[in-house]
Amino acid sequence: MKAFASALIAAFSIQTAVLAGYLHYPAAAALLWIIAGAVIIQGVKVAGGGVRRRTMRRMRDALATLILVGGMLRFIVTQLPLGGGDGYRPPDLKGGSKSSTAQESTASADSSGDHNGVILLPEPQQHTTLVPPLPAMPSDLFDQKHQNPLTIPFYGAYWFFKLPDTGPPPGSYVTHGTPTEMTFRAPDYRPLIMEAHQNLGKLIDLACCREIRIEIQNADRYPGTVAMELILVNTREGQEGSVSLGSAPVTSAPGDPGSPMRETLTFPIPARPRIQRFDELMIRFPRQRTRMNRSAKIAIERFVLVPRS
Repeated sequence: MKAFASALIAAFSIQTAVLAGYLHYPAAAALLWIIAGAVIIQGVKVAGGGVRRRTMRRMRDALATLILVGGMLRFIVTQLPLGGGDGYRPPDLKGGSKSSTAQESTASADSSGDHNGVILLPEPQQHTTLVPPLPAMPSDLFDQKHQNPLTIPFYGAYWFFKLPDTGPPPGSYVTHGTPTEMTFRAPDYRPLIMEAHQNLGKLIDLACCREIRIEIQNADRYPGTVAMELILVNTREGQEGSVSLGSAPVTSAPGDPGSPMRETLTFPIPARPRIQRFDELMIRFPRQRTRMNRSAKIAIERFVLVPRS
């Protein structure tokens, strides 16, 4: 019985040390490794040294217990809300979605885990990109003479934060770059929420378009584990001013993370959307539970608004 108890303590210490290291608690992990080592050494000494029958039996008991405790811990971590990514529910857009400009002075977090949130802004452009002046355009965007799709480069911001926050909290870290070149990780067990926000500066009539396309660069190494959800937001209508156009999986699989692949995702606009106009594009990046603590290496290049006729 003593041998089994020692094996149980050693196995539990090893498993908990691995878990503590994964959750970025190095001091606790180190202490647990020391305890496990001490228990194993003491067990060998009690057996009289050498590889004897009792020592082999203890090793067998330790291995069996390791598998048992490992399975139990894996079940607890992945199934309880405290550790699983499946427990994530999109936050309410109460009070409307804030523009990236308004958030820049108060929010963000970096990959070191020293911050509670991050705002990632695009790098300053070395050249001028010619785009239509959106505030000066009519809300329906298209007329009989102009039926070509409208392309809008992405100039918004990426948000990285953790529940129960609904956005990067005050004091977050602000930096420049793209998600294809930078990786952000959650420093604890809470899932890392990844969003992109682009405020257009004027209300656009949804009747103008039949679909919205998002052109992306994908450098993610785990194909099939990331999707993108497009949400149209009317920031002037409060909590009810949004409609989701659904999620689309990211299916491209770059062979070299340093050479992102281009992919286009299409989001049809329903015939009877719950809102009539929008002035912000909001993109969420739902990911599989096993990688909810790490950001997706996907960058948005542009939006394409396709007219109905």
